[in-house]
Amino acid sequence: PQHSYWRAPSNCNSVEFVVTLSNISDVSGVTLVVSSCGYTEADTPTVQIWASNKISKEERSCMGKWEAQSLLESSPELYGPEKSDVQKLPRHIKFSFRNPVRCRIIWITLRLQRAGSASVNLGKDFNLMSLDENPFAEQSRRASFGSIDNEDPHLHAKRILVFGTPLRTDTRPTTPDGSEQLQLKNWLEKPPQLNRFKVPIETERLIENDLMLEQYILPSSPTVAGFRLDYFSAIKPRVTHSPMSDVNVWNPSSLLVDERHITPAILYVQVSALQENHNMETIAEYRIPETAPGTPLYFDFPRKIQTRRIAFRLVGDIAAFTDDPTEQEDGEYRSSPLATGLSLANRVKLYYYADPYELGKWASLSTI
Repeated sequence: PQHSYWRAPSNCNSVEFVVTLSNISDVSGVTLVVSSCGYTEADTPTVQIWASNKISKEERSCMGKWEAQSLLESSPELYGPEKSDVQKLPRHIKFSFRNPVRCRIIWITLRLQRAGSASVNLGKDFNLMSLDENPFAEQSRRASFGSIDNEDPHLHAKRILVFGTPLRTDTRPTTPDGSEQLQLKNWLEKPPQLNRFKVPIETERLIENDLMLEQYILPSSPTVAGFRLDYFSAIKPRVTHSPMSDVNVWNPSSLLVDERHITPAILYVQVSALQENHNMETIAEYRIPETAPGTPLYFDFPRKIQTRRIAFRLVGDIAAFTDDPTEQEDGEYRSSPLATGLSLANRVKLYYYADPYELGKWASLSTI
């Protein structure tokens, strides 16, 4: 019907509308079409508008806040019921943004002013010649003329319009196959973003010249999804070879071949876990890439593991590595021919995947 409009319950002082546009658009503002009952000084709302491309409220931007009552002072035709004569344009209030914003979602909040927050006008609000005992006593606030409840004001509006320019199809980002529905489906089916969290360890021990590490896991610990390995501090000596026996090593033009390209030294980590039959079963073997010392490397297991004990063994060309001489003290005695920089001590950490929002803010302290 022509005179129908939306109204909130009289005890509702604030309401928020969320408008989702069909396409990403350059929005210039919002228009509020006035209800057929019109506004009064009591129920003129305060309007606040936000905009964003994402549904998260934390990432939205505030476009502005308007006191509709100040806008109505220059438009007296917005007060009171709509006149019976046909008007060219419906009564409306326009909220223009300072600059157009490219967005997909718009939040619009309508809020009633608190009692006593309006400015005082001695000429309209009070009669100083009145014989009342207290001429400054606050008068009861009236609702709109079309209100069912004539005592309490309420929020109301006929329609909300968003004006701007839709973004052209050829300028919007598209999927490789040009299907936005397929992109939306993939986004909806995508699992939540998970973080790695450290699995608490009861105790651990090193054996075989620190080349094997056994970790004992608490019974209440979650299933293990993988491990983090901080790369070793040991280095591999660079030895060069020449295809000619009489080559001059001091001649820059001599052809030298790096030993890493002839016989590359490769390290592996074998992972085994204690099974229900009380036997250690190999889970997987991972090749360790060559990188800078201390670099964190992450390895996911083929499946989640629920166990009380898990072992890591370093294998491969272990003898090809040596300790960095710059980190060795003068006269330091080494009882083992193997590089101490290949020790697994304090280098392996177990982790599991979880949604950080489900674990709470304190869980962020255990991320690895």
